[in-house]
Amino acid sequence: MHLKRHAGWIIAALVFAALVLPFLVYYTGLQVFGAYQGGGPMQFLGDFYADVGRLRPGAWLLLLGPATLVIVWRVLVAHAWPRSGG
Repeated sequence: MHLKRHAGWIIAALVFAALVLPFLVYYTGLQVFGAYQGGGPMQFLGDFYADVGRLRPGAWLLLLGPATLVIVWRVLVAHAWPRSGG
């Protein structure tokens, strides 16, 4: 399994986690818990990036979770369906 072939998926997962997933978390939290005390969605995004910079585990989990799932999925698929060597 070559990393170059899968780098596009990993990068797409990181971009999704950095730009889209925080808004999904914000709006889910809005529905479940009510208004975010820090402000609106852009303030939540800024707080998320600040927490990434502060090395907070929850922020890093949110950021790296989708990429980790992509990597695990690719490894499982590679081992479940090995290429025929002939």
